[in-house]
Amino acid sequence: MFRGLLASLAIGGVLAALPVAGADAQSNPLSRLVGRDAERQAGSVWFERADGRGRFIFDRTGRPALILPEGSDEVIAVYPARASGGGEVWQSDTGRVVLRFSNLGGATYFPPDAPDGVIADPVGEARLIAAEPASAEELQRAARRMVDSLASRARREVSAEVLDAGPGANAYIIDAMRMVARAADDTPRRALRDLEVVRIGVGEAPRADYSGGVLDISVNPAMGYGGRPSSGLIQRELERAG
Repeated sequence: MFRGLLASLAIGGVLAALPVAGADAQSNPLSRLVGRDAERQAGSVWFERADGRGRFIFDRTGRPALILPEGSDEVIAVYPARASGGGEVWQSDTGRVVLRFSNLGGATYFPPDAPDGVIADPVGEARLIAAEPASAEELQRAARRMVDSLASRARREVSAEVLDAGPGANAYIIDAMRMVARAADDTPRRALRDLEVVRIGVGEAPRADYSGGVLDISVNPAMGYGGRPSSGLIQRELERAG
């Protein structure tokens, strides 16, 4: 176990200690979400809110589909289900309805600032939501930021074990670390009092499990942003076990 607010990074089966960098630049990888060279796809569409409070991308070219509100730092993975009374709803991994389509094709969006829903209209094609590859060095920097954030929030020593799975996978492992930090920020401190280790590795399905002071996160990079648990799901797991 590495102490003193250290993060450990598994690279090729070797654990290496990372010093905490409290003043690391807080770069937002979502600024690179929409690939500059990606071709426009009809399955990825901009929707504009009828209340004039912004827009979002709905990218249904993969499974799960993805929603990225303009200006947000979290991509929302959504899954289709039949709506009561007809039509289709798209739900997050916590079961929250984010988007609904009527039988006639009309869309209603359910963001946190409009929980009762707001009409949304398609306004044009959008690029695919995908992350750029990330190096081992970027993975290390992200681990440092996560550990620093968790230690500050939990007010105790926290370590991390993160697998370097290659540039393509690393991008989504980094995003999973961002989701962990965001979830911890929204979780009561008492639920974090026993947190000691965060482990993030590759698995068949996105998963979050918190037990015995260990937060275990599973990421499937082949599923893109849908291959990691959302901050809401991680927060729910922290609060359940904490």
